[in-house]
Order: sequence, then C-alpha cells, then structure tokens
Amino acid sequence: MKTVSGGQMRKIEEVAINEFGIPSLLLMENAAAGIAKHCLNALEGKSRPSVAILCGTGNNGGDGFALARLLHGQNIETTVILAGPANALKGGPARDAALYMGIVKKLGVPILEFSQAGEEATRACIAQSDLAVDALLGTGLDRDVRGDFLRLIEIINKYAKLVISVDIPSGVNSENGRVMGCAVKAALTVTLGCAKTGLYAYPGAAYAGAVRIDGITLPPALLSAAGGSDGGGAVITDSDARLMLPPRPSRANKGSFGKVLLLAGSDEMPGAAALSASAAYAAGGGLVVACVLPRVASVINCTQREVITRLTGGEGGEFCKGDMAAVEKEMNGADVILAGPGIGRGAGAAGFVSALVAVCQSRQVPLVLDADALFALAGSPDVLRGVKAPCVVTPHPGEMGRLAGLSIKEILDCPLEVALGFSRKYNVVTLLKDAHTVIAGPGGGFFINTSGNNALSKAGTGDVLAGLVAGFIAQGMDVLDASALGAYIHGKAGEAAALERSRYGVNAGDLLEYAPRVLRALDS
Repeated sequence: MKTVSGGQMRKIEEVAINEFGIPSLLLMENAAAGIAKHCLNALEGKSRPSVAILCGTGNNGGDGFALARLLHGQNIETTVILAGPANALKGGPARDAALYMGIVKKLGVPILEFSQAGEEATRACIAQSDLAVDALLGTGLDRDVRGDFLRLIEIINKYAKLVISVDIPSGVNSENGRVMGCAVKAALTVTLGCAKTGLYAYPGAAYAGAVRIDGITLPPALLSAAGGSDGGGAVITDSDARLMLPPRPSRANKGSFGKVLLLAGSDEMPGAAALSASAAYAAGGGLVVACVLPRVASVINCTQREVITRLTGGEGGEFCKGDMAAVEKEMNGADVILAGPGIGRGAGAAGFVSALVAVCQSRQVPLVLDADALFALAGSPDVLRGVKAPCVVTPHPGEMGRLAGLSIKEILDCPLEVALGFSRKYNVVTLLKDAHTVIAGPGGGFFINTSGNNALSKAGTGDVLAGLVAGFIAQGMDVLDASALGAYIHGKAGEAAALERSRYGVNAGDLLEYAPRVLRALDS
C-alpha cells in the first residue's frame, strides 16, 4: 500500500482540480462525508450525542466545518472551536473553509474562537462532549507546534473522552512521522485520499490510533500513481507480500534458489549461526554453506542437518582476519553473504569484518551485515561506500546510533528520516528495526513494516530476520524488496506464534516453525 506525504497529496489534489475539473469544494464535502460516518459509528448508542470539532484556519479546518454541517443535520449537538481568528479564513486557499464556516454560522452551530472563549470554556466544552474531532493542523505542518495550537492540543489530550483526527493527528509530520513538539493522541484517524507516511512511521504511529483511509472519490488513476516521480514509500500488506514472493518454477534444483554463504557464530554464541542458517532455508534458499568455528558447526549439525559447514580456525573462540582465506574459497558461486550474527565483539572479529568488507569492494556478491558486524563497523562506516555489490545493514536503534553517531533518542524521534539519510550517505539498504521497522533504499524509496508485536523482543529473533532476508536475496530478489519481505514474514510469524504461545512465550526458534506457515498462506 503506497503512502504519501502531505506535499505529495496536495499535488494529487491539484491535478484532480486543475486537470480533471473536480471542484475543491466537492473534495471537501466528500472528506466530511467520510469522516461523518466514523463519527456516527463512534456515537452510536448515545441518547443525546455531542461533538466538539476543533478547527484550524486552513483546509483541515474546512473539513471540520463541513463535518459540523453534516453532524448538525443528524441532530447531533455540535460545537466548533476555532483555533485562530475567523477573519483568517477570508479568501485565498482558505476560501472553501470560509464558505463552510459561513454555512455553519447560518445554521446556528456555536463557534467559539479560542482566543476569545478562553481555556476554561474550551476545556468544559471538550470535557462535556462525547467526541472531539481534531481538524486543527492537517498534513502541511513543518515546524514545532506553538501558541494557541499547543494549548489546544494539551487540552484535547487531557480532557477529551474520545478523539478522531482528520487526515493526521495535529502535530505529527505527515512526511516522516516526527512529532513536532506535541501532537494529538487520537483513537482513530480518518486519512483522506491516500495513506500518509506519518501515520505509520514512529513516533507518529503511536498517536494515530486506528487508521482508516477514505478515498474522497479521487480518480483511481491518480491514487495508483501516488508517490510517482517524487519517490515515496509503502506500508507492506498481505497483497504486497504475495506479489513480492520470488517465483518457484517447477523445473528447478537447489541451484535455482540460490546459495547463502553464512559467516556467523562464536564459541559463546553458536546458536546465532544455527538460527540464521535455518531461517535462510525457511525463506526458500536452495543451499546454505556456513563457514564457522568447530563448536558452532557442531551446534548447526545438531539443529539443521541440511546446512553444509566449512570449518575456520578462529582466534579466542571468534572469527579472525586469518579466516578470510577459507571464506574467499566459498565466495565463488555464492548468491549472497550474510555476516555478523553472534560473531563476537573482540579485536579478532572486528579485524575479520574489516577484511570481509575490503574483499567485497572487488566482488559483486550481495552482502547482508547484521549484529556484531555492525558493531565492528561502528567507528568506520565509510568503508561501506566502497562495497560495489548491493549491501544491507540491519541495525536496531542502539546499533544505528553507533553507526550514525546519533543518540537513541534522536533515532527514535524520527527513524524514517535516520534510515533514509544513512542509506543515501552510504549507498546501502538500511533495515532499521523498531515496532514499525523501516526499510530504506539509497534511492529514497522505502517500506514501513507494521507486522509483528512485542513477542519478537527476544534474543535471537534478529538472527532469524537476517537469515530470512538473505534467503530471499539468494533467490534473486532485489535487496530492498527482499529486506522488506523478510521483515514482513518475520513479523507475521511472530504474530502467528503469539496466538498459540502468547506474547510472553515466543522464542526465536519458534519463528522457524511459523515463518513457513505464513509463506504457505501467502502462496496459496
């Protein structure tokens, strides 16, 4: 499902108005009609329902005024609270909003100007209403919320019984999900035309509540072209994942589905290699060859008999730079290299990762760098620029912080922006793990994965994710698509496992059982 920013949505609406001849007033009326349905559902069963609609002085406020007309016509006690002065709606871009405000006034719907009514009257109105509708700021916000809007948002969040936001919760940046100082905490957001990126990217996703999309009767051709040459992203759905699945031709052999070269594990963490190897097979990879230390090989051979193991000497129970000679022999014929799960954080492992990246600067084999490989590169991410083949990095926020030189707070404040920036700078695909994982490509395209739950917050689940991604790349998938599909299957497997084992009881190894079930459902 494609997502757009507020700016991209405005361009779509301009085309609808200027090239298709659809009146802007009709779009506003359609938006109000869609929102009204959700308001009526929320008020169902109330004997004398009441609504407070908080309007700004832009088109988002115009949607609110149009909604007030419709709800008033349904005999719902409706009050409009206007954040700015009424004369700010005269002419220009706000002409439609001004027209609807005039209609609402003539209908006798109370309009309280916040600057005149004051905070006490506003608090009382919101607290006494069954529903508050947030039509304050909309999708054009690009600066921190201040003044009356700040105070109104604080009042909404503290006193409203139930909140529905129009298009996006006021205070959330539609392009990247950043919270611009403060934001409305909605139970439901009705977004108009197309899905807005900021509703799905954290932290905005935490403010949006349930999200419903209303097409406002825009031409289908415009909606299908959303994003377009402006770039943009997508939220992965079942239908998207189904289309992304790599083909499985009937006349095939193990070579048809690719060779994964796995460089993982240490004496202290042999299970990481076993989990990644099993996940690569679970994704459909044809052959997994693991270059590993002897103790790691013994664990793999007990848990996944189909994995071919090649022994390396290591140093102190971890990989070392000298192991590259054995690894280079196995690179021939590999379709993807996965390095890092559980290899350790000693000097030997760091030297090995540096040597591996240097070798990959002259080879065209896609590279997936996970876990301890990212720790090794934290002080020198510039070496990634030299990797000629497609490269994927899979950090969690702590690892991303070390790679990008940012605090965890800076990353959590806008993970989409951070991932896109890192991908552009280092020409890699960045799979930034979070409650909604971001998968960003160096060209500006991105996916947001909303599958999964906190059952996945366990040791080893990242090793499984890295293996799934490598398994899909081995089958010839584009690395950005493979990373997105891997994240989606990983999350869906966590959901399925939690249904049977609870969110408390799911372990990383359980995902190896449930991931194939998810793939079977998609492939049916």
